[in-house]
Amino acid sequence: MRMEKKITLICVLFLMIGASVAQQRGPRFSKDEVISRKWTFVSEKSGLTPLDIQKVEPVFMETELELWNLLEKNRQIFKNNRRKADKSAVNYEAINDAMVNFELENARIQQKYYQKLKKILPAQTINRLLMAEKSYKRELMQKMPGQQRGQVRQE
Repeated sequence: MRMEKKITLICVLFLMIGASVAQQRGPRFSKDEVISRKWTFVSEKSGLTPLDIQKVEPVFMETELELWNLLEKNRQIFKNNRRKADKSAVNYEAINDAMVNFELENARIQQKYYQKLKKILPAQTINRLLMAEKSYKRELMQKMPGQQRGQVRQE
């Protein structure tokens, strides 16, 4: 085979493999799309009244943005340390601190969210809302491609 044909064949193979990998990952959504999909699911699943929706949506959106900001803040620490070829250069203390601080901050945000909900909704409605959010997370985890329950992603 001539060199040009070999190069063309290799390029085609790389494109096919790249397309295959991209399909396996699934579509990427913007932050606003993800939050909007979650809100739609949660508001429908919890059976909120139109009046409840008007009261809860701004609180929900504010909380979701806070959570996204928290994720973004921590993503950089994990990203910088995860890809190091020399594992002895990884700053495990920074990763550990980030993990613990993430959980603490997440709990603080959730508590603040709950306190705001208590001012605008009865306890039973809050419970339905929180259960719907939990249900959303569960469904999201089940839809993750290539992941089995309890399986840790290897990189």
